Amino acid sequence: MITSFAAACVEAWQELRIHKLRVLLSLIGVGVAVCALIVVVALGDMMSQGLRETFERESGRPATYTMEVFFETAASPGYTAVRTAADEALERSGIRYASVNSPTSIDDAVPADGGIAAGTGMESFELGAFTQVFVVDPDYAVIHRQRVTAGRWFTAEDAQNLSPPIVVDQLFLDRRGLSAAQLPVTTELPGSGGMTATIIGVGPAPYASDQPAMFLLSQTAAQVPELAANLEYVSLEMWLPEEISEELAQQVAADVARALPDAEVSVWRTDYAAWGEDPVALGGLRTALLGISGLILLLGALGLMNIALVTIQQRIREIGIRRSFGATGGRIFFSVMMESVVATAVAGGVGVLAAMLILKSPPVTAELERVVMDAPPFPLSAALLGLVVSVGVGALAGLVPAVLATRVRIVDAIRN
Repeated sequence: MITSFAAACVEAWQELRIHKLRVLLSLIGVGVAVCALIVVVALGDMMSQGLRETFERESGRPATYTMEVFFETAASPGYTAVRTAADEALERSGIRYASVNSPTSIDDAVPADGGIAAGTGMESFELGAFTQVFVVDPDYAVIHRQRVTAGRWFTAEDAQNLSPPIVVDQLFLDRRGLSAAQLPVTTELPGSGGMTATIIGVGPAPYASDQPAMFLLSQTAAQVPELAANLEYVSLEMWLPEEISEELAQQVAADVARALPDAEVSVWRTDYAAWGEDPVALGGLRTALLGISGLILLLGALGLMNIALVTIQQRIREIGIRRSFGATGGRIFFSVMMESVVATAVAGGVGVLAAMLILKSPPVTAELERVVMDAPPFPLSAALLGLVVSVGVGALAGLVPAVLATRVRIVDAIRN
């Protein structure tokens, strides 16, 4: 059986070499359709990943839970004591990633010509200007996929710096007449009354705004009176394993409540997947594009079948001679069928190779790195699907010519 199959494949390939000009255009259509099918699946995965990361930058990765600790009376033990109790509970539960996330805004009167406000007249200030402030911890970057376009993000050692580190967006630099090439650079910390901070990184703000944004560590915010008030209650985000997230979150909340009996502790899920729906599903678009690819494949199959039918009419004498020497109808059927199958399999392989070259090309790779942090892998399942579909299309295109070939009468074929 194996020998017969190999012989049929070799014979089919030889026939294709003879009639290559007739089938070339149809095979180009099959190869293009397979390439398009794979690229569509890959681009769909990339688009889904890009949208998913956009949601995660705003609300956190699945499963992100927010725990709030606040006191109904004025007898709060202070931010440090509350944070210590929370950190101990997190450590007992084995939770690796947690961060304060306390957004606020602060007045930021910067002179209209850039620079620091000290020593200038109020008439040169931008009226109504403020800065978005995000009080965070180093793990915020992991939970929210925060990226820096220049410099670096916070580390645990940054809390010990005498000049508090901050990460800002481009608007913050532009307002002060600074550039990313100057990093690290010092500036006055807004709302601190003259405290000097060091800009260590530049990155996008979580929310689009026409006002500048600034990230700073919670330890720094606790030293700034205007920001410390925002830490009267602790809002802590935790990135938990999704399958046991609810149990872990409740366990941490219970541990904190036991350590702080006068506190009210609440915890709930806040990431985009909390509603049980996938907002980045692109099934409809992908189905439409795959349908177009399937239509191209079908057109290629019809063209290949027409060419095969014409070829069979020209090979009737050859088929009759083969039958007279003992070739069975099944052998004739199989050999004619394999001509189309081998042709489309080769075209499918070329389409897979073309798709790989497109997806791994420098322009596509560079754009992918700009859009997503975790690039999806090459869709092997789509490549295998493309090959299987191309073989199936070849079998479909060769079916009618193969049936006609088996119905040729030996005497009539030799007379022709």
